Amino acid sequence: MGTLLFKANYGYKPIILLILWQAIKISKTAKERVETLMNLHKNMYKIVKLVQEQIRKYYNLKKSKGLDLKEGDKV
Repeated sequence: MGTLLFKANYGYKPIILLILWQAIKISKTAKERVETLMNLHKNMYKIVKLVQEQIRKYYNLKKSKGLDLKEGDKV
């Protein structure tokens, strides 16, 4: 007699008592959550890019330009 892979891995049989309308309801909720997460990710990405640009501008302003040496100056 064969054994289910799930039972072999986890030690018990999965009990699936999902009715069609429950599956549809869960899938709608899951889709809403996925859309919310995707929107949050897009917003976070935009914010991170903006912060990186601001840091880059600040760094370039504060970066040392080095010594003002001309050709023939003694070093």
